[in-house]
Amino acid sequence: MRAIVFMISWLACHAAFAAVTCEQLGNIAFTTEQLRNQGYALETVLAEANKLESSEKFGRQDIGRVREVVEKTFSRYRTPLEIVQECRDALPR
Repeated sequence: MRAIVFMISWLACHAAFAAVTCEQLGNIAFTTEQLRNQGYALETVLAEANKLESSEKFGRQDIGRVREVVEKTFSRYRTPLEIVQECRDALPR
């Protein structure tokens, strides 16, 4: 449960109405993996991620990206490294 609180507080502290960074998404993916391995349910992890929405520090699009990362990582569809790389590849050059 500490990892969930850490994920939420870390993101809330590092956000100043800015877009979620690739590094933040990677950290979310890593924390999600840890929580999954500790036996937490996907619904629990998503519920904690949804708390970011109420903080109003992230926009809807960013919250959507966070949810997508949680779902992909939890289901083992993507690893944290793949999440970061995919994010960086999508950035304009």
